[in-house]
Amino acid sequence: MPDLSKENTFLVLGEEDVVLGFSALGFKVVALKEPQELAAAIDEAVKSAAGICLVQDNFYLAQEEKINSYRKLPLPIFIPFSRDAKVDLLKNIVRDIRIRATGAF
Repeated sequence: MPDLSKENTFLVLGEEDVVLGFSALGFKVVALKEPQELAAAIDEAVKSAAGICLVQDNFYLAQEEKINSYRKLPLPIFIPFSRDAKVDLLKNIVRDIRIRATGAF
């Protein structure tokens, strides 16, 4: 598992060919091959006090229960992203947060 230092509080987790571009922008990236690898990366992100973790949607969906187990912590914030922008996962998460916060759409 890569070292996730506190000075790199913005993490991008996903397939290597998807996340490598983020490293050019200075973000810490964790290349994953299997969705099961995300569980260890999530634990490491929590231990290292990461702030925001962008997680590729297919990995996010595979470990959604584990990610949700950390929802009560202030950090890290896990945000799904899609390589092809066809999935409405983030939109659904924002809708759920809005419903919990306000009780309305």
